[in-house]
Amino acid sequence: MKQSITIIFILINFIAIHAQIVDSLNQQVSPKNGINQLAIKYYGIDFTKKQRQEIKDVEIEFIFSIDAVGNPTLSEINGISNPEIIDSLKNKTIEIERFNPRIRNGVAEASIYFMKLTFPTYQFNQRTYGFLQGSAYNEAKLEDFEYINESGQRFDMTVGGLANQFIGRPSKHLAFGGGMKIDLGYSGKNNLIYGMNMSVYGNKLKRDYPINSTRTQVKAPTTALIGLIFGKWFDQFNVQGELNIATQNITEKIGENDPGWAQFEGWSPGLIINYPIKLGKSSPVYYFGAPTLIESNLNIHFGLRYIKLSIKDATGMMVELGLSYRMAIKGVKEYKLKEDFLSQ
Repeated sequence: MKQSITIIFILINFIAIHAQIVDSLNQQVSPKNGINQLAIKYYGIDFTKKQRQEIKDVEIEFIFSIDAVGNPTLSEINGISNPEIIDSLKNKTIEIERFNPRIRNGVAEASIYFMKLTFPTYQFNQRTYGFLQGSAYNEAKLEDFEYINESGQRFDMTVGGLANQFIGRPSKHLAFGGGMKIDLGYSGKNNLIYGMNMSVYGNKLKRDYPINSTRTQVKAPTTALIGLIFGKWFDQFNVQGELNIATQNITEKIGENDPGWAQFEGWSPGLIINYPIKLGKSSPVYYFGAPTLIESNLNIHFGLRYIKLSIKDATGMMVELGLSYRMAIKGVKEYKLKEDFLSQ
């Protein structure tokens, strides 16, 4: 019984090995990187609007002649007759990699390959082409692109530290200090910036404010600004105006409802200049279904503010100088991946 099982097992292995040998000696003709990548090559042709109109919703049949080495020739095209469109399709075929040739009994031989495509009704520009290449876009590095054209739209987030100094009356009470800021800004193709900001400062108290309170004033009053941004990009830098609500805590708050708590309130307009320095290379990323570039920047800013608070002694000018991290998400209008990347 054991000998019979052994013989059957040997026969099964022999049949499997034989089948593998036979499969390795036979192969059907096929595109090197699959039919999807082959189709994308033709979808990426930059046809004119008139040509797009002519081929929209038309099923086009491609008949390829593949030689024994795998070189493709677009021998026949059914469904269209425009010679310019036919020439574009044939010229694109020249750029296509060799096919996997048909192999029969271990010998490569010439063959024929058929493919049908229907071009969509919408304009198939480079941006739409980018959607089809979404996964490839995410995998690509900056050097894998022939070109990337930015749309002009961008979103910036800036987080960092700063040093500040009051001028005039407030400088009699507050010393040189520092703090942090957060900016969120969006700009469109016109380079105008809209956004929000928050800044917090801490300055050592040099002399008490003249207020009607017996409480001890804090050693480093905190000044907070929260408001809106409006500005514009000028090539390598931007200028932004800010309009903020301003507060300054003078005494410590005890509990939620503290009638003796001293806090100055007011408002503050400001003018800020930002100069970002790019760190490294941009990273291509599909963000919310659209091709984008993510940039990291070291942001240097200088600001001049007028702070109007509850009392005259706390009202005056303030200058600041800061160093921040700026992340920029930039929109991409059109792009093209290199052929050698797509053929990987």
